[in-house]
Amino acid sequence: MIDRRSPNDKLLAVDASRVEDSAGGPIDLAIILGSGLSSALRDAFKHVSITYDTLLGMPVATLRGHAGEVLVGTWQGKRVAAFAGRVHLYQGFSPVQVTTGVRLAHAAGARMVILTNAAGSLRDDVRPGDIMMIADHINLTGRNPLIGWPHDNPFVDMADAYSARLRAIVKSVAKPEHRLREGIYAGLLGPNYETAAEANYLRTIGADAVGMSTVLEAIFARFLSMGVLGFSMITNVVAAAGLSHGDVTEQGAQTGPHLADLIGAFLKKI
Repeated sequence: MIDRRSPNDKLLAVDASRVEDSAGGPIDLAIILGSGLSSALRDAFKHVSITYDTLLGMPVATLRGHAGEVLVGTWQGKRVAAFAGRVHLYQGFSPVQVTTGVRLAHAAGARMVILTNAAGSLRDDVRPGDIMMIADHINLTGRNPLIGWPHDNPFVDMADAYSARLRAIVKSVAKPEHRLREGIYAGLLGPNYETAAEANYLRTIGADAVGMSTVLEAIFARFLSMGVLGFSMITNVVAAAGLSHGDVTEQGAQTGPHLADLIGAFLKKI
């Protein structure tokens, strides 16, 4: 029986071949989709769907807003694999398992990854419905996917973790309706939302938005020398009363089409 919680490189190589075959060749880039974005990208480009449970090395976990499939096709002339659904540390997965989508995409040829997430705002001028392009991150998960990784040089330079060159291209194609902002993303372990005191702490250390994903994927992508872009769909105000996962996914679904349009404009430009 395949243990999907412990994917290895041999299994991912088989999965990568399947992705390449579906794309008609090595993929140019990957997109990791956050809560609520899957439906928007389904309509953005022609694709075939590969469900995670038919792949040998892709961890599977059920969570509302994460479809559990790879959308493989061509978008603005680029071969794309969009991972609709990710697993998280708070579901009991290890840091290495959390980065499986990035590893699989790289094995299938991708040298760039766009990481997306649903996040809570810590700034008064960044509101639900905005798209915050990630300029940098703060890893507060207490975890790192490179710990124990069998490599003689795990010391990755993260000074330009989210490519300034790629961010400049995004800014050049953004329209007012995209409601594009830029800021620093804090990645926490979760799954609980933040207390008011934690929100104040996060503001004090310079975070503009907070979520429970992305930072480990960015670290491993840079370890693989991939160019990284990151986008947070702002779904809520941090420490607001009555917040639920349903609220987050609903707002994410509303913002998703704007982010899909922005990504399409970016792909057309590069």
